Amino acid sequence: MTFLQLLYRSIPRTPDFDPSDLAILRASLRNNAARGITGYLWRANGQFFQALHGPAEAIEALFARLEADPRHRDLEILLKEPAEDASPFPDWSMGYDHFLALELDAELDENGARRPIAAEEARQIYARMVAAAEEVRRYGSAFPYARGAGEDEAAYLARLDASA
Repeated sequence: MTFLQLLYRSIPRTPDFDPSDLAILRASLRNNAARGITGYLWRANGQFFQALHGPAEAIEALFARLEADPRHRDLEILLKEPAEDASPFPDWSMGYDHFLALELDAELDENGARRPIAAEEARQIYARMVAAAEEVRRYGSAFPYARGAGEDEAAYLARLDASA
């Protein structure tokens, strides 16, 4: 079986902390594990960045659904390449957090345009998302909808379901 890692960015149609983010996260937590997909989603100053890992066919099918999702627009694949079988997000069917696009030098300009991101820079962003997922798994995050310190995925989903 061939595995892929994919990183894309898009423009959300809703503001930060919108209930639609909770719906995205809850659906991802329920559906991705069954398909062998793991990943992490960042809200970053008017953008989504999402890193995914999993079987190539499952990633391709998921991305087709993402392209049709009306909750965001202007999807741009930044990185799509073969990956090892072992996920860099071993405890995450999907994680969620906020990040400052400024820290990635990926903020939108005054016209809402995005600067190009080269493949090597995209790999660095993917690696930062992997590291962030591990930090949140260990220490938690204060942002709404993010995982708490020591919270396993089942407890995380139960908490999100209770807040819906």
